Amino acid sequence: MFGGSIDLPADLLRCKIVEVKQAWLLKSRSHHTRDAYDRDLAQFMQFYGVDPTHLEQLLSVRPMHVAKWIDVLMQDGCTNSTIARKVSAVRSLFSYLKTYGYTGANPAHSHFVSAPPVPKDGITPELDPHRCRELLDAPDDSPAGYRDAAMFASLAFGAIRVGELVRLKVKDYRETGVHRVYDVYGKGGKHRRIPLNPETGEKLEAYLNIVGLREHPNTPLFRPTRTARGRGRDGWDDKHLTTRAVQNLLEKYSKQLGFPRGISVHSLRVTALSQARRQGFDIIDLQAFAGHATAEVTQRYIRSEKRMAESPAYAIRYD
Repeated sequence: MFGGSIDLPADLLRCKIVEVKQAWLLKSRSHHTRDAYDRDLAQFMQFYGVDPTHLEQLLSVRPMHVAKWIDVLMQDGCTNSTIARKVSAVRSLFSYLKTYGYTGANPAHSHFVSAPPVPKDGITPELDPHRCRELLDAPDDSPAGYRDAAMFASLAFGAIRVGELVRLKVKDYRETGVHRVYDVYGKGGKHRRIPLNPETGEKLEAYLNIVGLREHPNTPLFRPTRTARGRGRDGWDDKHLTTRAVQNLLEKYSKQLGFPRGISVHSLRVTALSQARRQGFDIIDLQAFAGHATAEVTQRYIRSEKRMAESPAYAIRYD
């Protein structure tokens, strides 16, 4: 199955598969993507009964095993998009095996198995513009409140990914000419420069004036407070906030403001792109703004009130 290596001893074949798996994970620059793919593969291995110390057992996987896994995931209530991502991880690994000489078929290829369809429109809820304004105005005048205001504005006006937000360093924010910008490094290490909305710039300046980070360009821009009760008045930890911490903050504010359940930091990215689209911006411009690989991906982020309002459901009558 590996070119002429079918007769390799099991321990050598095992080492080769381990090498392939490590290289496959490292090809993604995003630690979050690596972790997600590693978890998805581990879940499939557990389902199929692969011993983590005997990865060569993966070579016995057949399409029917992947199909049965899909059935189990559906029975467990996983969403279609989650199942598609998990199957994609297995498919991706076997595709990568081929670059190392694997000659067998890819058991997760769409020619053999079908993951459930993913809706053309995404499922992340948009935040109503009036409620988004409530969120932007909600943080108090504590140091942590200034931080939260700057973060929420960055998300809601810049359509920045939360993973990109938490990786920002002080030096990634700067002025160039008349613009204030973020230098953002997104998926795959791709760089894009995001001009900051004036409100975002003002809130970020206020935050930096409070925390005194300007003289430390290589340190995290958004960081945890030293204590929860101090709200930043007793100092800050010298590390980046985590994506989970930002989500927890949003959930706290959402609960205080009485927002519906399900609002997440990703909702702010969806809201920003949907609002920009309603203002008449072309989908290609939004693709570059969001840092998406294709316009089709960007389209899934757009929530169209017009499309909903023009649904045939409103025209049906039974007089």
